[in-house]
Amino acid sequence: MNDHLRVIFERLLPCLEKFKIKYWVFGGVSIAAYAGRFIRHNDDVDIFVEDVDFENAKSILYEVCREDNSKLIITYLKVSKRPKVEIKINNIKKFSMIPVYQKDNGTLFKYDDGDQKYSNQVLERIRRNISGYEFFTSRDEFIKGMFINHIKARPDKKNRDKIKKDALAILSHEDFSNLNWYIS
Repeated sequence: MNDHLRVIFERLLPCLEKFKIKYWVFGGVSIAAYAGRFIRHNDDVDIFVEDVDFENAKSILYEVCREDNSKLIITYLKVSKRPKVEIKINNIKKFSMIPVYQKDNGTLFKYDDGDQKYSNQVLERIRRNISGYEFFTSRDEFIKGMFINHIKARPDKKNRDKIKKDALAILSHEDFSNLNWYIS
């Protein structure tokens, strides 16, 4: 499962590591890390890096894309203007990277529907190995917290099958109740 992401785990992420860029996988693949296995098809791999490393990471990824004949695209959110790097392989988006902003009292994630702040402990890196793919994430409590905050900000996503699979893999009965979410 998710063999289409092999190049991300075998080429892109190791390249960032080689150049001492700390990254954290979040989103669907981090849910798999929390669950200890891939639970569904993941379209892409989402990572975040500290804002101080973002430009350097972007340059490194650009060089890899140039060598591999992949396409690197930079977009900006409409409201916060936060940048995002996306990489398309064979014209299909397989990777995205956003910066996070370390502040005195937490680490800030910028979204158009509102910023989300977490304690700086979100930057603790946990090495994961899922189906032979090695990568880093935050601790499980932050993976779960980010997922819950995402659902609170975008309740319309509760109806998506992949979100339901993610929820069933990591949320407790109490979490579902607190979110007024019932999956039949």
